[in-house]
Amino acid sequence: MRAIISAATAFSCFPLMAEAQDTSFFFDVALSSALLDRGEQIGGQTAEFYAGAEVDAGSALLYTTVYRLLPVGSDRNDFDNETDYTIGAIWEGPGYAADVSANWLTYPGEEAKESLELAATITLDLVFEPGVAVFRDVHTDDWGLEAYAGPRWERDAWTYYALGRIGFVNLGDGSASRSYGGFETGAIRALSDGVAVGFIFRSDAADEDSYDVGTTADGVATGNSTGTSLVLSLSYAH
Repeated sequence: MRAIISAATAFSCFPLMAEAQDTSFFFDVALSSALLDRGEQIGGQTAEFYAGAEVDAGSALLYTTVYRLLPVGSDRNDFDNETDYTIGAIWEGPGYAADVSANWLTYPGEEAKESLELAATITLDLVFEPGVAVFRDVHTDDWGLEAYAGPRWERDAWTYYALGRIGFVNLGDGSASRSYGGFETGAIRALSDGVAVGFIFRSDAADEDSYDVGTTADGVATGNSTGTSLVLSLSYAH
């Protein structure tokens, strides 16, 4: 599943469990210069919308979300629209927090078929909060694994973070699998109770030409093995 809050996933589980109320609602909107995900570029200039609700069930935090990916740049015809529907649960154990979800991926107006993706993330309560994320699409048989870690610190009203990641994706259609690595850094500022703005920079590299996708005059897709992205996001939670 693509999510504009994926940048903060590695750092959110422990605070989320600590701050959870009985029921809460959240909404995020972001504008990206390029949308990078699991070693490939899935959008050029892109608008993303993410809304959901979570309920504290005692031993776990249950949530449901809707996510919308909308390419908006001059190259928008090269990328798919996407709408995802998710249900999941987050729970905390001794020294770890885990997130398990089922994600129904849809592509309105596109040729890509709907599919169900199962995903899980575990983050450890250690220095740099290392973690591992895995996913498998039960329809396409795509699957992958990613490891991440990085520091987080606060100063005044700002929260800063840096995140390194490595991973690989195996494609179920028999095409070449890819390995990738990347670095991300960002700053999040609380504007008021429940409202925050975020600024993110991301740079990724893969062993396949899966970034900066374009189309030549004769309709042939082109790509590079590296990509960068700038993201501006606005978040609200209540």
